[in-house]
Amino acid sequence: MKNMGIRRLNWDSDFFGFEIGEIDIDAEFSNAACFDLLIIRQILNKIIKIENFENTFQETKVVFSKILNSNTSNGFDNSVVDFDKIPAKNASFYPLAFESGKYSRFKLDTKLNHKFEMLYSKWIDNSLNKQFADKIFYLEEQNEIIGFITFKKVKNFATVGLLAVAQDQQGKGIGRKLLSKVEKYCISQNILELRIPTQKENLPACYFYSKMGYEIIEEITIKHYWKKNK
Repeated sequence: MKNMGIRRLNWDSDFFGFEIGEIDIDAEFSNAACFDLLIIRQILNKIIKIENFENTFQETKVVFSKILNSNTSNGFDNSVVDFDKIPAKNASFYPLAFESGKYSRFKLDTKLNHKFEMLYSKWIDNSLNKQFADKIFYLEEQNEIIGFITFKKVKNFATVGLLAVAQDQQGKGIGRKLLSKVEKYCISQNILELRIPTQKENLPACYFYSKMGYEIIEEITIKHYWKKNK
């Protein structure tokens, strides 16, 4: 077994105010004592023991993928708005982002969720200013945003960052309209694969993406190991 050092997550550590490290493979954790939280990603869910740390939370990240063409892209509604053409206030997206993140480890790990809303607000801000996303589409009803989607081109495919629908609007086809709009846009830009990460535990999202013709291409277990008494 290799003795791999633990990589400090600089942004995460600064944002949450304690030392957070990450390692992507099994290793000897010789410098673990320097950290308060270790994040471990595994393709195979193996039991790991780290002295003075305990595994108190884990989730399974899945990545859905769909090959796009004019035949597989679903129809879309012209009511979907391009943020670049008709901007809206950042704060109007925040509540929907919080709803979309309710299955996130940043929400469900009780030692992190005190900054959940601040984290997702920053995610929105950085998506709208084009750091995290290339485009944002949204749907509005009675001057209120009821759903939105963000996505970014990565190499020869695009990845959805956030897909959010207001809680009282779910089940009305809004997610389908938004995702179909992105599919159509990607095809127009000669981007022929769209990927969507989510949590395997988010059963409604997994069902929706499967229904839209997406298939899982990646599955990773993410574990949080907290220093004891932290």
